[in-house]
Amino acid sequence: MISRSSGLALYLQVADAIRQKIISGEMAPGSLLPSEKYLAEEYDVGRDTIRDAMAYLRGEGLVESKRGYRSRVRANAPRERVWLHQGEVVSARMPTPQEKKDHGLGDGVPVLVVGDKTYPADRFEFGRE
Repeated sequence: MISRSSGLALYLQVADAIRQKIISGEMAPGSLLPSEKYLAEEYDVGRDTIRDAMAYLRGEGLVESKRGYRSRVRANAPRERVWLHQGEVVSARMPTPQEKKDHGLGDGVPVLVVGDKTYPADRFEFGRE
């Protein structure tokens, strides 16, 4: 429920409501989100608020969009397992512009770093031998 008196920005409330639908599976990976017009009516907010909420969710890596097309829930890509050797440590950070280009990363997707190699966090997982 969106509340104008909660003190939390409307776009964050809308983003939270949509996020919950994605997490619960109500909006499945790969599915199209309703139009901005529909969402604005559903949440009783302006379309600028919906655009801000979508930008926020894109930044989290939950949705993806292309100009002229409706946004969609980001599909869960299968993950490749990388085995870590004794003493190797994994850290996470946001990618550089070149890493985004090299890995074809969308907004909000971090990279995992092991030594001097980077791995897209949405496509790799790590285990110990």
